[in-house]
Amino acid sequence: MEGIDKATFKKIFRDHWSPFKEAYPRYDGDQYDQVIQKMLDCGDPEKMGFVQYRCCSCGESRRIAFTCKSCFCLSCAKVYADRWADFIGRRLIPQVTYRHEVFTVPDFLRGYFYRNPDLLNCLMQTGNNCLLDILQTCTRTSLTIGTIIVLQTSGRSGRYNPHLHILFTAGGVDPQGRWKPVSYIPYELMHRKWQYHLLTLLAEKVDPPTIQAQIDQGWKDYPKGFVAFLQKGEVPAGGKGLAEYLAKYVTSPPISVRRIERYDDQTVSYWYRDHKTETIQHETVPVLTFLGRMVQHILPKGFQRIRYYGLHANACYARNREALTALLKTHTPPVDPRGFRVLPRSPFAPRFEKSFGKDPRTCPKCGDTMQLELIYHPRYGILQEFRLFTEMPHDEPCTEPTRPEGRAVDRTQRMVQIPLSFL
Repeated sequence: MEGIDKATFKKIFRDHWSPFKEAYPRYDGDQYDQVIQKMLDCGDPEKMGFVQYRCCSCGESRRIAFTCKSCFCLSCAKVYADRWADFIGRRLIPQVTYRHEVFTVPDFLRGYFYRNPDLLNCLMQTGNNCLLDILQTCTRTSLTIGTIIVLQTSGRSGRYNPHLHILFTAGGVDPQGRWKPVSYIPYELMHRKWQYHLLTLLAEKVDPPTIQAQIDQGWKDYPKGFVAFLQKGEVPAGGKGLAEYLAKYVTSPPISVRRIERYDDQTVSYWYRDHKTETIQHETVPVLTFLGRMVQHILPKGFQRIRYYGLHANACYARNREALTALLKTHTPPVDPRGFRVLPRSPFAPRFEKSFGKDPRTCPKCGDTMQLELIYHPRYGILQEFRLFTEMPHDEPCTEPTRPEGRAVDRTQRMVQIPLSFL
């Protein structure tokens, strides 16, 4: 099949989603159906709604469909990642250096997290507790640090591989209220501490008859501890590059469209870069296996894949940011610290231009700036309508706004007025 693009990913799900659910009943539920349906409907003006622009110079009109804004959608992933990168970049505390830590789960233990997604909540908390334990051992004092923990469930091949990416302050506040930097963390200590905390978690949360043999195997087969990676050197304070790197683990779908090489209705071929050998690996799998490798990373609705602890905790972040600014004698004042809890959405047109490199308001016919004419939602009908009074060529007034085609609008429905910046 030639010409692999974003539509190919949707076609795979349209062709085989129902047979997949019949073969694997575990995935036959609203948790997965809603995510898949949103991805399939993305960009469809009749199902998602649209905004309509009209040029008052030549009369040309343009409809732009709403998107699903889901991190599972290949079309929306870039915009979603840009928004998260901006959020994390602004959340980092000025003049505070950070380190990047990765905690992994051995393959013989991953099945417990796959069968019980509730364990993923405990995994994130355990990662934070382990890091606090490591720093306390290194400094011989109890420190209050700031951590941003990101859960990633997919490996490069698409297989289930839960692991944690942790961005933490390279130091913390001691009990006397002084800032204490941490410049050295022994790798051996880090590996053994993570092994202890992870096995302790499983021993507490999983029935002993089923987990005891794996716990014993974990101690026997890994005498040096479980794999944990600490990025060498300190991460500079702030930095959009770091924010973008971390955000991609929150927002990226399990595969990108450029990695899909072929789809022939029976199999899917794709490539990935093996992290051990750093070589390109090509893999061809049955289409149902491919679907399984994608949807197994859909987490329960409401699950927070990124969490904040300590100095970065949402409840006290603004207060901690101001205190650290004074403590570290930072000359860069915090910018609206209370605005970091929720990232405000920018208007649609600037976001579209930033992501795709063109202004959707530019008329394709005459190049003039088009004006917003109406906003339509498939459930509520016309949300907002604008009358355009600018004169057309030959002194003809602008026509009435075009009504959406296909679905009739129920005028008895409540008219909902929403700012354009919310779109």
